[in-house]
Amino acid sequence: MGDIAKVNDIELWFEENGDPLNETILLIMGANANCMQWDQEFIDKLVSKNFHVVRFDNRDVGKSTWFGKEPFFNKFLKILPNFLLKMIVNSIFGLAVDDKGKFKFNNSSIQYDLSDMAKDAVSLMDFLNIQKAHIIGASMGGMITQIIALDHPEKVLSITPIMTSPGIQNESLSGPTNDLLDAMKQSFVFNLKGKVENGVVEIYRQLTGSRFPFDEEKFREKLKPVMEHGNNPFSLHGAAVGASPDRSHRLSEINIPTLVIHGTEDAILPIDHGIALANGIKDSKRFIMEGVGHEIPEELFSEIINEIIENISRVS
Repeated sequence: MGDIAKVNDIELWFEENGDPLNETILLIMGANANCMQWDQEFIDKLVSKNFHVVRFDNRDVGKSTWFGKEPFFNKFLKILPNFLLKMIVNSIFGLAVDDKGKFKFNNSSIQYDLSDMAKDAVSLMDFLNIQKAHIIGASMGGMITQIIALDHPEKVLSITPIMTSPGIQNESLSGPTNDLLDAMKQSFVFNLKGKVENGVVEIYRQLTGSRFPFDEEKFREKLKPVMEHGNNPFSLHGAAVGASPDRSHRLSEINIPTLVIHGTEDAILPIDHGIALANGIKDSKRFIMEGVGHEIPEELFSEIINEIIENISRVS
């Protein structure tokens, strides 16, 4: 299953579900996650509503072209004893986070930004002869979705940004939780020790809200095909997000049916990010998921898809 499109000077792996003659829904996944993170049940439910659904690996993950490579400095870190390694990781994170607990970014050596990734998605649509699509983006994918709506409006019928932000540089919006930052440090140590799956588990444990408690055994089982599809622990997605300007002042330019979906317990992009996004886009609808974190719970698939279909129905 799946195929490779050579577009925008890179290779993108993609997969189509449903009848290509139907209207297309393009799914764009978040940072450091390949497109296998889109649950097949979620896709099947959209196909059952008579849509052609396309998911693809963003650059730097999965089976698409990778840019990020393991830093040389990591080879030195790997040989350190654990107590010293944890001290250095704490120092690294101290430099990466400001006094408000928000991420700081160094944009001097970025290889691409979210505009390049938006062009990837649009180029894939052209490759597949898709004139316009309904675009659903999760997290970083929701940021890319906004950019497509702003800079390539001729390609978009509707958008559904999920658990995302108009810009993490916006000083008025909240930073990640301390528990998540601690989990990211632990994940970094696991990656250095070659225990990448354990690192992913630590992150998602903190990203999961209280309404549907984290089930580690079930999560690890669902993680297997994602990891097998291609996991790049050194992808440059975080740098791309940091290098991309805040979109808050441009949101009023978006005048297509928009549905903003966000959880009230999101640990990395707290609920005020989703509210700011919804407030900035004229006539947008919102679906706030109580007790939900940075996740798309399978228990809410039917509700979420009903909201998406209702938003799509607003397309004139």
